[in-house]
Amino acid sequence: MIELRALLPEEIAPYFDDLWREYRKELIAAGYSEGYAEENVQQSKKSVLSDGILKPGNHIFYAYSGNHKVGKIWLATETREGKVDWSIYDVETFPDYRGKGFGREIMIAAEEFVCTSGGDSIALSVFGNNIVARNLYESLNYETIRVGMKKKLQ
Repeated sequence: MIELRALLPEEIAPYFDDLWREYRKELIAAGYSEGYAEENVQQSKKSVLSDGILKPGNHIFYAYSGNHKVGKIWLATETREGKVDWSIYDVETFPDYRGKGFGREIMIAAEEFVCTSGGDSIALSVFGNNIVARNLYESLNYETIRVGMKKKLQ
């Protein structure tokens, strides 16, 4: 059983330092330029943080199995046209706990949080080269709603 525990205020800055570094790497690995990756990271920072404070509607948790911190998840909500939309912006099972079912449990715990918070759907984006994550999401009945494709010509 997974328990989601909200990050403490002093955990927010280190969380985002790691997140932005990893996100930049993922963008580059997906074929984007370093310049684009940096610009994207800077825009993302502005959209979720105000003077280092998390903007309302964002919920970041560490996932625990007993006393073991096994992963993390960032959920965000936004009201559009009277409907509350939820998204997963970041989810990770920590390396020592991968392949043991914790990723699935973290996702299920997130779905339960969203349901109890009045949400009726949850969305996420995943890089095309992340086959393990894509397989997990599909096994949990996430549906593909758009596909971005790119062909390198040189």
